[in-house]
Amino acid sequence: MSGADMENWSELIVKLGAGLWREILYILPFLMLGVLLEAIIRTFKWHVKIRKALTHFGALSIVVATLLGLVSPLCACATLPLVISLLLAGLPLAPAMSLLVTSPLMSPAGYTLLNWELGTLWANVVVVCALFMGLYAGYATHFLRRYGFTEERLFRKILPEGDFHDPDYPVVELRCDCGKQLSHRVDRCTHNKFLVFLAKFWEGLLKIGRFALIGLVIEVVASTLIPTDWLAALLSGEGIAPILTLTFATIPLHLPQVTAAAMLYGFVSPEVGEGITLAKGAGIALLIGGPVTALPVMGIFISMFRKRVLLLYLFLCVSGTLFLAFAYRWLPIGG
Repeated sequence: MSGADMENWSELIVKLGAGLWREILYILPFLMLGVLLEAIIRTFKWHVKIRKALTHFGALSIVVATLLGLVSPLCACATLPLVISLLLAGLPLAPAMSLLVTSPLMSPAGYTLLNWELGTLWANVVVVCALFMGLYAGYATHFLRRYGFTEERLFRKILPEGDFHDPDYPVVELRCDCGKQLSHRVDRCTHNKFLVFLAKFWEGLLKIGRFALIGLVIEVVASTLIPTDWLAALLSGEGIAPILTLTFATIPLHLPQVTAAAMLYGFVSPEVGEGITLAKGAGIALLIGGPVTALPVMGIFISMFRKRVLLLYLFLCVSGTLFLAFAYRWLPIGG
């Protein structure tokens, strides 16, 4: 490699690093605030207490599961094993589906980052969309009970009894390793709430920061190395094609909400990005359709559940996303 090539590569790396650092500084305050809120929730185990009570809420369980999903700090991949454990504990499929669909769409960290990156209107719209998705998934599943979607006909095979938190639980895909987490080790050694809070804050910062960083890296690299006119046109396009393209293109992607918001931020922000106007329908297609479907989730579905349950989940996610994207596109608000 010649000296000129080395110099060009050095300039490119410096340019990428400077752009990434600039965007990290912009989102850092709200990232820290969101992580702080989630650390408080996890320290006092508010979401766990509500989750354990889900099986006792009866007709209100769909609503409660949806509200729990709004404050849950879990993504789709982490929520699915939890949902399976709740099903085995007697939770009906309808509220379980509500929780599974809603949890990846909203969290305290997700809201604060959306508010900072895309604005308060977009953050509130995604909250409303997540609420709709949870209720839609729950009540649609409840309606389908009469057509065989019951708890007795969910799994491909009988799952062994036992605690998912047990390191020797035989189903590896469902085995929880939370006992190895720093916060659990701190709790076992000290039983000090403040130290546990600090540990959970660190864990959340690593997890959420990683997802945000992935989104920023993708955006910075794409905007620097790849002509982004077509993608900018897709995100700002007001027609039907951008909605359909983004909805179906994100089905196989593992695109957590924090990552999706960070990617969009680089295009929407006039300070650090393209400064485009995010189209309402396209924005919903990416922010709702992206987080709820992912290959890891579908892999567990295929291995654990009957095919009809996976098809139901995909149908609810895709149809709900399309309805919300077209509805928001046509509503005379925002934009």
